[in-house]
Amino acid sequence: MTNEILSITPETMDAIPAEHRPVVLAHLLALQARIIARMGIEPPAASNGQGDQLLTIEQTMVRLSVTKDWLRRRPDLPFVRHLSEGVVRYSAKGIEAWQKTRA
Repeated sequence: MTNEILSITPETMDAIPAEHRPVVLAHLLALQARIIARMGIEPPAASNGQGDQLLTIEQTMVRLSVTKDWLRRRPDLPFVRHLSEGVVRYSAKGIEAWQKTRA
């Protein structure tokens, strides 16, 4: 996958028709924001042996000082863990990392 992504050069973008450039730019900005967010949140490949605690929605509400509704409307937050259909938990370590990027 990396070779595929890196084969797209800035010169490749010259071929995009002018009327499509705003859409492509918006898409690239969304990708950039997602990559930056993930860089600070995803755990490193090597673990120090300490496990992560998965929190309930109630525990997460308290930790973030938000409502259940706020959390439910944001299923793509990087610390959300979908265990199965209808079962969601929140990574304590992920929340800490996410808060550091927003401070």
